[in-house]
Parts: sequence; C-alpha cells; structure tokens
Amino acid sequence: MRVYLLNDTASWHAGSQAVMAVLRNRLIAHGHEICFETPRPEPPNHEWITASDAIVVNGEGTLQEEDKGSYDGRARKTMQSLALAKQLGKKAYLLNAVWFRMAPGWGPLLRSLDDLTVREVCSQDEMFRIQRVRPRLYLDLSYAHPVTETDPASDLQNQLVVGSFYRRYMAQGDVFDHTHPIFSGLPRLHLGGVAEQQHEPYAPRPEIPDWAALVQRLRGAALYVTGQQHGVYLACRARVPFAVFRTHNHKIKGLFKIAGLDIPIASTRTELEANMDWAMQNEDRFRELFDWMETQPQWPGID
Repeated sequence: MRVYLLNDTASWHAGSQAVMAVLRNRLIAHGHEICFETPRPEPPNHEWITASDAIVVNGEGTLQEEDKGSYDGRARKTMQSLALAKQLGKKAYLLNAVWFRMAPGWGPLLRSLDDLTVREVCSQDEMFRIQRVRPRLYLDLSYAHPVTETDPASDLQNQLVVGSFYRRYMAQGDVFDHTHPIFSGLPRLHLGGVAEQQHEPYAPRPEIPDWAALVQRLRGAALYVTGQQHGVYLACRARVPFAVFRTHNHKIKGLFKIAGLDIPIASTRTELEANMDWAMQNEDRFRELFDWMETQPQWPGID
C-alpha cells in the first residue's frame, strides 16, 4: 500500500526516533511504500490522503488534553485526518498512542479504524470507559528497536546516572534539573533532541544519540533517574533500576499497572530522592518488570 505517515516525532528525542525507526521498518518489511510524511499533526491533507491507500498515525504525544484545547489542537487535527481517510474509503491506523482526557464522541471513528493500539492500560481503560472502544495494547515501539547484545560500557558500571526532567510538570518553588545538588557528581545520560532543547531554549539543539548505543551504555549502571517516559523505557531495555519523576499524563502509571507492579512515581523533588533510595533497595521489583516486558508480544505491523 501507499502510506501517508502522520506525526513523525523523530526530532523529539532518541526514544521517539527509535519509535519512528521501528514503525518505518515494519511498514517497509510488509511491502508498504511510505509516500508522504508529516512531522507533527497538521490539518487534514486532502491531496495526500487521496493519493494514498492508507494513513498511519503515530499516536505519541497528540491524543491528550483535548477537553482543555491544549497542544495547538493536535488531537482534533489528528482525529480529523483519520476521519477524512475513512470518508475517502482509505484504510486508517492509529498506533502507539496515549489516550488522555479526550472529549467524548470519538467512538464511531475509533471503531471504524483498521487497527488501534495504545501503549499502556490506563489509556486502554479510559478509551473503553468514555468511547466504549477497547484498543489493542503493545509496549511502546521503542522497546522493539534492535539492540546488539554487547558488554555494557565500563564508564557507567555500578553508578547512579541522571537523565532529564520536564520543568513544566513541577510545582512552583520545587523546580529542579540535572544540575541540582542531589545529583552532584552523577554522570548524565540524556535523550537529546527538541525535548532537551526545551531546558536551554537559546542553546543549540542537542544531537540525538543512537537509541541502541544509549541502551548499551546504560547497561550495568546501578540506577537511572529520569523524568521521561522514554527514560523509563531506556532503563527497562538496559535492565537497570530507575527512579522516575511524573509526567502530566498516565503513560508511565499505565505501564506499571498492566505489569501488576507498584513502582512509585515522584511528584516532588523530596519524593524523587526517597524513590532513589527505594529503587536501590527493591531491585527485585524491577527484575519482575523487566522479565514481564520481555515476554510481551510486539506490534506485528499492518497487512
């Protein structure tokens, strides 16, 4: 099929770049041709949809907070593109999505899609509760990105490692980043890209490191501290315990819930410090999570 791929998030950071690599590779491996791509959701493109056999939407970061009208209307633009595709008799796929605080009324469109997948159970439950549609569930596509099984890099062996945090999710007066004294002396491993540039908007955009190289480098570390969902996935892929600061939606909570594990998510700096200690003392809880993730089926692609 000739495919229009919507919401290419590869510039966001290494995790999203890994998502897009897996998505593209699966489409091509199944004999599909990617003819058109949109970096971020835009209003429905009638010309491109008409010229395609199918529209494939990467659901990362778009289908949330519609009821607040936030994110520049990305959610509505995304859903309108899928609706136009179905009106024109095309196949339509919504994949790898978060579904969070979306307006009611999308049920008929969601039921008409040729495939519908989310990454965690909270999105699945919310979609079923409000839209009466139950999507299929697969881990975030970054988890399926191939990683060569090599020895872990020696520079991070048995060390506490710090990643990145989104300041906009922190309470006023409790703002911190990787330079805070609680992380003094810790080596840093970040995901780069647009997400990292948000911390220093006037600095050049940090280069996006290779996802597989990040996994290889983190292997053997004692702990990874992160405020990013893909930071959690990085730690899981490297099988390294982690302490995580919250995001505004339920995508991290939903991963832990479907795995049946009570792993704390910090909402303050003090909680994050406590969770770092907790993680070091509960490595068995993380091994359960890593083992569970390795048994999960991967998204198979589209026909």
